[in-house]
Amino acid sequence: MVKRCVSCFIFSLILLFFSCKHNKQPCSLQSVSKKTNKIEVKVDPNVELMMIIGRLAGAVPYNFINQKAVQYINEIDTYFEHYKLEPVIESTKKNNLNYGSLPEFGMYMNKDISGFILDLNNKNFKIQGRNDIPAKKIGYYASNQYLDEIRDFKVKSNFDKFFENHRNLYEVMIEDIVTILIESEFNKWLETFYGYKIKENKCVYVSFLTGGGNFGLSIYNSKGTPIPHIVVYAGETKNMYLYLISHEFLHPCTLKMCEELYQNEKIQNIFNNLLFKNSSMYISHGYSSGFALLNETITQACANKFLERQLPESTMNLLVEKEIVEYQQFIYVPQIASYFDDYIINRKKYKTLNEFIPKLEEYIEDL
Repeated sequence: MVKRCVSCFIFSLILLFFSCKHNKQPCSLQSVSKKTNKIEVKVDPNVELMMIIGRLAGAVPYNFINQKAVQYINEIDTYFEHYKLEPVIESTKKNNLNYGSLPEFGMYMNKDISGFILDLNNKNFKIQGRNDIPAKKIGYYASNQYLDEIRDFKVKSNFDKFFENHRNLYEVMIEDIVTILIESEFNKWLETFYGYKIKENKCVYVSFLTGGGNFGLSIYNSKGTPIPHIVVYAGETKNMYLYLISHEFLHPCTLKMCEELYQNEKIQNIFNNLLFKNSSMYISHGYSSGFALLNETITQACANKFLERQLPESTMNLLVEKEIVEYQQFIYVPQIASYFDDYIINRKKYKTLNEFIPKLEEYIEDL
């Protein structure tokens, strides 16, 4: 009886292998992941696959020159060199997929790339990278063609083999961030600062493929609840990870608040004027509107309240002066961050950050 069971198991594996191979259906790869304090840190095969496709398509920021000589990037360039003419590469260019839209697509794909984790007709299946447009109204989501091309690319390039060969590297990348999340108690601070909890796990996707770029996204569940999912560049120092994680996780959390603030014409004028004065510099960093500057400013001001608890005062001052103000010209961040002290001191009055918005709006008007 035991021999028969073993034989059946082996036969099933053989059938699965040939089914995947001949039907061009990629076998489901498991993410390399670790959970801690309601945050899952992972290297996800679908997300990594989409960013590799982005690199082959020359999409920003995945098209960077590997000046840091990261071995992983060199191996990608060598391994996938002969697949730059696959149909999925041209489709990625035509659909202008870049920045966060590529990993966002990977986050929504199901494991065998036959569809998505949400039903396409679900009204809550919205794409943040396209201003919350329903997915069914976006061509490359609504049509099966792009998914078919991704599956074909995955099989032809033997992506699964590449991913499995780097599993040990992915585990090391993940462990660095997990340690920081535990030591800093980031999720506890996040829930306390905003005044509400998210039941589902938030996610950190770590990768070398962004070339230093980082993204904060809201991935919606079937009920329409936005769950923060962020992409951060691998191989950073502890302090830089603290900076990136806090900033990118807060982006999804502050988006709606910033949309509300930006309805105020005085606030619009403040940040539109700021954009006009430094337009070439902001555009080179990917900020092309007054709203984008407001969003970055509020997000970083909130993140500073976390960083002030983690970094020595001298390091924090240097970060604000050099990285935030001098390099990125987010000149209002220090003032707004200081004003958030009023919110922190008066939490009996303000149970959530949303309740503080009217006071914050008055303050920003007078900047």
